[in-house]
Amino acid sequence: MSPFEYGYWEVAIEKHGRIKLPTALLKALDEDDRKNFVVTPGFGKHVMLWTMKSYKAQMDYLNSLDRNIIAIKKYRNAFLTRNTFVECDAQDRIVIPKPFMELYNIDREVVLLLDNGKIEMWNSEEYHKEFDMTPEELNELNEAIHSGQFNSARKEEGNELP
Repeated sequence: MSPFEYGYWEVAIEKHGRIKLPTALLKALDEDDRKNFVVTPGFGKHVMLWTMKSYKAQMDYLNSLDRNIIAIKKYRNAFLTRNTFVECDAQDRIVIPKPFMELYNIDREVVLLLDNGKIEMWNSEEYHKEFDMTPEELNELNEAIHSGQFNSARKEEGNELP
């Protein structure tokens, strides 16, 4: 396993919705987490690709919630609706299920963003539209975050982080 738990890659989609996972991405994962993944809806305009370990943690969290609360039930059902198990082939390729490709406009190129065992998969154009910033915009956002601007908004909402 690599010391890095984060990474960014742009990858072309092969025939039939196959994506070759970058070697560097796979090396960033525990050896046990390199072959089997769960594809789920993302929390935004992207698909999530979970390692089995991160998916189990997500399911443990979902299972801890009160299913009698309608919003939780709705979230849980929406999250579980299209979940699909995928396995890497001998060339480290996975096939993205067609419903995900259509729903999230996954076509020629994707951005893969690794974040602690969770991999966001974005349509490349959509990702850049959403996150590309000028140096000035990045600096302004950095200053806002480090000034505590977002923490004070959480305090006002009663959602202060520990």
